[in-house]
Amino acid sequence: MEVMSAMSELKLQGSIDHVREIKEIGKYGVMGTPALVINGKIKSVGRVPPRAQIKEWLKSVQ
Repeated sequence: MEVMSAMSELKLQGSIDHVREIKEIGKYGVMGTPALVINGKIKSVGRVPPRAQIKEWLKSVQ
């Protein structure tokens, strides 16, 4: 999983929730999958972003 790899490369600790329930996904306002939400903010929908982009998003919330 790209998010885990990005976190590992940045030496970040945190939790990753892999949400599969449609109702739970809907709570985020996401209308497609896969999706990436970081600290409650939607970062990507409908694609797996490149690891470099994920790392930039993670750096911005540190």
